[in-house]
Amino acid sequence: MSTPLRTGAWPNSEQRRRAAPAPGEASLVSAALAVGILLMGLQLWILTVALEEFQRHNETRIYLLAGISALIFLGGLAIRWLLKRTPSVRRTSVSRSSRGSVHIR
Repeated sequence: MSTPLRTGAWPNSEQRRRAAPAPGEASLVSAALAVGILLMGLQLWILTVALEEFQRHNETRIYLLAGISALIFLGGLAIRWLLKRTPSVRRTSVSRSSRGSVHIR
């Protein structure tokens, strides 16, 4: 007896090979995520300091801190735009271990 969860077909080796990220891509994405989270934390801290300066009626520092926060935001947008423009690099050759197991349908 089969359950609804087991009715789907298993992915073949070609689909699994395409799904595998390029070497080093996962660590690069993790590093980019860590830097992004760090910059968001820094931006939140800057905006908190700007709020304190607003309560003290110190307008010159408010504009300076808001400008720094805006530069961080614009830098993040620029990096995101550059990453979208960069073509993803994928392996085009067949690995040595899978050359012997070619299935013809």
